[in-house]
Amino acid sequence: MEFIYPRYDNNSIVNLSAAILKHFGAEIPSGVKGYSFTENGLSLEGIEKLAVFVVDAVGYFNLLKVLESNRFKYFTREDVRMLTSVFPSTTSSALTSIFTASVPGEHGILGYLQNIPEYGGLVNMIELTPYTQDRDNLTRLGFDPLKYNQRPTVFESLKEVGVRGYHLTSKSFVNTGLTRMHSRGGIARGVHGLGDMFEELDGILSSEEGSNLTIVYWGLIDTYGHRYGPNSLSYISETALLLSAIERFFQERVQQNTAFLITADHGQLETPWEHEIWWSKFDPVFEEMYSMPGGEQRMSYIYSLDRERTRMKMEEEFGDYVEIIEPSGINEIKLFGKPLTNTLRKRRGELITISKGDYSLCFKYTGQEHSLKGRHGGLTPEEMFVPLILLRKD
Repeated sequence: MEFIYPRYDNNSIVNLSAAILKHFGAEIPSGVKGYSFTENGLSLEGIEKLAVFVVDAVGYFNLLKVLESNRFKYFTREDVRMLTSVFPSTTSSALTSIFTASVPGEHGILGYLQNIPEYGGLVNMIELTPYTQDRDNLTRLGFDPLKYNQRPTVFESLKEVGVRGYHLTSKSFVNTGLTRMHSRGGIARGVHGLGDMFEELDGILSSEEGSNLTIVYWGLIDTYGHRYGPNSLSYISETALLLSAIERFFQERVQQNTAFLITADHGQLETPWEHEIWWSKFDPVFEEMYSMPGGEQRMSYIYSLDRERTRMKMEEEFGDYVEIIEPSGINEIKLFGKPLTNTLRKRRGELITISKGDYSLCFKYTGQEHSLKGRHGGLTPEEMFVPLILLRKD
C-alpha cells in the first residue's frame, strides 16, 4: 500500500504559505522552507495584491477528473502544479497550517477529534467543543481561541511589514473560534455565496491601500463530496462552476499588479459503504481504551492503557483494512513535521491507524453516524495531493 507522506521539506501547503510571506518580505517561521515558485515555473514578481482561494476537498486528482469534462480559459492540466496536504489530511489541521505557515506538530491541531485532557476529553477541533456539544462550548471551560495557538498567523507576520490581511469565509463560520484563531491580525468577513464573495473581494482588490493578501475559503464542495462522492455530478459541476466564476471575475476585474492562487486544504476519496468497518465501545477491541478514538474515519488516534494488547487486538480485527502505527520520533516527523511535545503526545494517543485503500474505520460514538460517499484524512494520493494554479495578467 503506497502512502503519500506530507512533503514538508519544500512542497506542501505549509511551504506555500511560507513562500507567500517571503514574497511580501515578511518573516518565515523558523525551520520552514518556502515553496519555490521559480523552480516550478511560476512567478509573483511585481504582484502587490494576492488572493488565495482554498477550495475545500478539491484535490489534485479530483481536479483532473473535473478537467476531463470541462475547459477553462486561463489554465489547462499542464498549468496545475502539485503540493501535498498535511497529516491528517483534514480541514482543521490543514487550514491551521495554511494560516500559520507551520506544521501540525508545531500548531497542535492534530485532526477533527482529539483527546485534550485539560478540557475533559474528546474535543471537536472544527467546532471547538467537547464532542456532541454545541459549537464553541470550550470557551465556557476557559478556552481562548485567540491564545490557544501560539504561532503567529500569516496576517500577523504580514502586518509587521505593512501588508494588510483579509479572510473571506462563509457567514456561518466567520465568528467561530476556529476562524477567529486563523484570522488573528487580519480582517475576517462572512459571505453568503459567490456573489457577495466577489463583491467583498472586488472592494479589497480595488482599494487604494498598498499590498494585501486575501485568503478565500470555500467549503461547499467538501459537503457535496461527503454526501454524493467526489466523482458525483454535484461535486464535479459545482467545482467547474466555481472555477469558471473565479476566471470570469479575474478577467473582468483584476489588474496587472494582482494575482490569484487556487489550491485546496486536502483532497477527497470515494469510499464505498461496502468498505466501511464499523465498531463501538461494546466490542472486545475497546476493552483497554480509556477514551473513544480521535481523528476521523480515514485515520484515528487510539487511546489505550495497554498499547501492545490493543495493538494485537486491532491487528487481528482490522489489520486487513488499516495500518496500525506505534508513533516514534521518526514517525512523528514524517506525519506531523516534527517530534511532538509530551502535551501533543497525549492528544495523539498510543496508536495511530491509517486506512488502506478506500476502507474506512468508523466508530459509533452516538449511534447516529451514517455512511459517507467521500472521505479524507488518510495518506492516499487522492487525499494528500492538492493543486496549485496561478492566475496573473502579464
